[in-house]
Amino acid sequence: MLSKLSRRRGLQLEALGSVLICTVMLADRFLFTLQDDFVLTTAIISAVLLTIGIRVVKRHDEENQN
Repeated sequence: MLSKLSRRRGLQLEALGSVLICTVMLADRFLFTLQDDFVLTTAIISAVLLTIGIRVVKRHDEENQN
């Protein structure tokens, strides 16, 4: 599946993961009423998006070098 994604899609996933985690960190900082499960779930989703995005971009760059 990861090899079928384009470099552009990988960069979009990285950006989405970064924006999501920053938004949650800021919201958690200013809104102390957030539930712990929400913060944990969002952090996990952000980490997965960042990981997939980084792998896609890395694989695409390696393919272009060869």
